[in-house]
Amino acid sequence: MGAKNRHIRVFISSPGDVTDERKIALRLLERLPYDPWLRGRLTMEIVAWDKEGSDTPLLATMTPQEAINSGLPQPSECDFVVVVFWSRMGTPLPVQYKKTDGTRYLSGTEWEYEDAMAASRKTGKPLVLVYRRQEKVLLDPSDIDFSKKLEQWKRIEEFFEGFSNADGSIRQSYNGSGLSLRYIITGHDSSN
Repeated sequence: MGAKNRHIRVFISSPGDVTDERKIALRLLERLPYDPWLRGRLTMEIVAWDKEGSDTPLLATMTPQEAINSGLPQPSECDFVVVVFWSRMGTPLPVQYKKTDGTRYLSGTEWEYEDAMAASRKTGKPLVLVYRRQEKVLLDPSDIDFSKKLEQWKRIEEFFEGFSNADGSIRQSYNGSGLSLRYIITGHDSSN
């Protein structure tokens, strides 16, 4: 008797500076159900506002996050959430989006990450994978947008400081490279 077909929903979240990484993640995830270890055992729904066919109109009467939230499943409703960062945290959300401590979310990506983490802590689902592009961020003081880029970089540094405790010990993990979702789903990595 064959193995039961498993349906997996994967949410992809990132600010706009990692478009290449988003494309790689989308390509990898779209191919995953055809992998010899998974073929016939896995169906997948990729949740990404920019995925072709996602039908997530960014209406002029809504903020981008409102449009995404109303048009797509929430990160907390998915099996996996893949979050990718590099040099930007992203665009701050409007004042109506507040954390439990009353502060504003620094970006839609931070909101999506926190939504996924809150659900994961409560129920064990979704599994949250955070990736940080390892390439150095080069900031040019003569760039007209230098201050904005520096502020974005500082926000990223602060975000990742939260992955460690005050004494420097590790509180939670993130990945430097390589999308390991395949291994998490199957326990097998054919790339080796």
